[in-house]
Formats: sequence, structure tokens, C-alpha cells
Amino acid sequence: MLVDLYNLFNRNLNGKTPLEDFNTECFAGVLQHHPNVLETFTKWLNLPEGNYKVTTQSKHYLEDDLNCIIDMVLESKETLCFIEFKVNSKEGWEQLNRYSKVLNKQNNNATYLKYCTKYVDIKNLKDHHFSQFRWHEVAKILENNHSDIPLVIDYLQFLKRHQMTKDTSISTDTVIAMNKFLQTYEAMNFHIMNALQEFKKQFPKGEIVKEDSITKIKEHDRISRSIHRILKDDSKHSELMYAIYFEDVKLQATIWVNINHPLMDKILKKANDSNVFKTWKNEWGIGVYLDCKLYQFIDDKNSDQKIKEWFVNSFQTLRKFIDDNPDLEWNNKLL
Repeated sequence: MLVDLYNLFNRNLNGKTPLEDFNTECFAGVLQHHPNVLETFTKWLNLPEGNYKVTTQSKHYLEDDLNCIIDMVLESKETLCFIEFKVNSKEGWEQLNRYSKVLNKQNNNATYLKYCTKYVDIKNLKDHHFSQFRWHEVAKILENNHSDIPLVIDYLQFLKRHQMTKDTSISTDTVIAMNKFLQTYEAMNFHIMNALQEFKKQFPKGEIVKEDSITKIKEHDRISRSIHRILKDDSKHSELMYAIYFEDVKLQATIWVNINHPLMDKILKKANDSNVFKTWKNEWGIGVYLDCKLYQFIDDKNSDQKIKEWFVNSFQTLRKFIDDNPDLEWNNKLL
């Protein structure tokens, strides 16, 4: 929902919807509607216990200086915390120092100043219990503690869409991964290509769509080949795909159907009734799939052949599901 709302506003405003402001209001909404999430967040910020109120775009006047508009204020009876949020930009001119000046005027509250960014932007402030954190840490907190809440799930999808859940700091793991990236990519691409002829053999009329560019890998976390519009009614998207996923480290073969396709529920039910496939359903669509962790092929001398065999078997299983269910109105011109 939040992704769709942002896209809608962005279209109506010719791409000028401020992502930072939109994101701040979304996160504030999560905290305001779910006190347990707010409690988790304030504890993680090491704020004193209290009944916190959340406000955004709080305006403060500074004499002989620029006025301040604080992105988010967390306030209890005894504590005042200012938070500045950034996504694709860095700190504005003296922003944090001006926020600090406002907090200096507080005599009856314990004061805190926080700075949240998407990318690394190191600051050296020492007053008001200053500390920094990043959006990928917020996402991890939400995912680890409140992933059963629909609004949190929706907000996490929004963060992922805008690449705000990834840790971009350089660590030992990052350096090791960089050293092995090309080798990893080449190995994954080899196995995708190694299975391509068998994919074509099972679905000879399909036009194969190649998805292995860096842009596609970043967007979908995979290298894949797919056939689109596999259902006769192509007013809503449907596709058949096989892929190797980076983060989940697995092989997967999938039928995907848009959530608004008229046959979506019927396909999902038939797949579940078959007891052959795994399935999922989210706000965008349904997936009917087979998968296999890559770990099981480690140090296997015949791993190349076994990976290909797994893909071939999955293609045959998907083909059988299609052939056994002609009432699902598959697109014969493609399949």
C-alpha cells in the first residue's frame, strides 16, 4: 500500500514527492498506531522509560539563526528527543547544531539528539546524548520484533523498495564478498545458462526474457530467465521463471500471477491441493514454486550436473501442472 501511495503521489507531482518527508510520516504512522513498536524503538534508542508522544515537522524559532523544523520528536513527561531523518541526502547546513541549540533551551527535560541516514555520514556531536543510526538498523528491529503486524510488513516493503534495508558500510564480509563477486556471478550465470535449453524444451513456444543485469539483480536479488503472459487473459501480468537467488542462496522455479488476475485464487488453490508446490501470497501476487538450497551442492564433484537436473525436474513438474489443469486457461501460443 505505501509503495503504491508513494508512486501515486510521485506521478501526480511529476516525480517531485519528497521521499524523506513521505518516509518520515510513514514511520511516524507505524509508531503512533502501534505503541508496542514505539516502545521497542525508544528502548533501542536508549531513551528513559516513559509514555512517549510522536510528532513530526515540529517548528522551532531561533533568534539570529535559521528556524528549525524537526523531522520527528519523541516526547514524554521527562524526556525530549529530536530525530533528523535522511535518505538520499546528507545533513543540511548546520541542521544538527541548530537542533542542539533548541534542546539547550530545555530546562525540565532530559534531552536527546539522534541522526538517522541511509548512507554513512559520520558526525562528532557530543551534547544531548547524540548518537547515529541507519535505516537498515530500523528495518532489522522491525523485522526481528514486529513482522506479524500488517502495517509494519507494508512499511518494510517500502524500505526495501527504496534500498533502505541494506547495510552499505564496509566490513570484513563486504571485502571478502567483493573479492569473490565476479566469480560468484559467473558461477550463477553458468548454471542459469546450463539449464536454458531444457527450459526451452519444456516450453518451446515461449519468448525467453533475460534478467541478469546489475539493475535487475539489485531490484530482484536474483539472476533469472522467464516467460511472460503465460495465461490467456494477459490484462494482468503472469509469468513462468527459474532463478538463482543471492540472499536466500537457492534455486527456484516459479509460476507468478498478479494479485488482480481473475484466475489467481483458482491457481493458488490447485497448487495447494496438489501437495507438490510451495506457495505464497502477498499484496502484489501469488507464487507457486519449487526451491532448493544451494548448500546441498557444496563440495559435490557432480554439482554442475545435479543443479541442472534439479532445474530440469522442476521444469517438468511445472509443465505437468500446466498440462493437468487446462481449465486454468494457459496461453497456448506461448506454452
